[in-house]
Amino acid sequence: MASRRITREVIIEHARRLVTERGTGALTFQALAAALGVSKQAIIYWYPSKWDLVRDASLPPLRAEADAVIEAVAPATSAADAIARCVRALVAHHLADLGTFRMLYLAPQFDGRASPADPEGILAPVHEITSSMYAALEARLAADPLFCNGESPRRLAVAAHASTIGLLTMLALADSVNDPLAHGTEALVDALVALLTGAKAAA
Repeated sequence: MASRRITREVIIEHARRLVTERGTGALTFQALAAALGVSKQAIIYWYPSKWDLVRDASLPPLRAEADAVIEAVAPATSAADAIARCVRALVAHHLADLGTFRMLYLAPQFDGRASPADPEGILAPVHEITSSMYAALEARLAADPLFCNGESPRRLAVAAHASTIGLLTMLALADSVNDPLAHGTEALVDALVALLTGAKAAA
């Protein structure tokens, strides 16, 4: 196969498109090469490992996720309000693009080739981004010590995020197999907010 010059940006764009259109399992160097009309070596030139590709494709969407949460919790008037805003912002952000959500949170789990060879060095930018998101929610929780009740505001922030990602994973699964959950998305989000804040869920 004759190769043409390609850039990192073009590879990343096509990687995201593959995941969106065909799922995480479709993201292979061979599939990317075929989609771009280049040799597999042309992909490997830019991305020696699949993790390098997943990382570069994931960092901008992860930054967008963090920005959405930071913006959402900024005007919160209480810890419960901050958590509610965080949950709702995360769900709205990711439901708008489940393909990118799958690349961020599912592809690295189910493909051993997407595991980092140098976790400390390669994961540093990921940790920097998620830390900024957790810090924004943590600050709002720490300002409401009665809500925290002696629990670490940081742990509560991480747990709220992880719980929401769990709900999104179920929503993404239901979407992928075309089998809607028994409860609507809005009702499940309301229930999660109620669970995390101690508020009474809407009937």
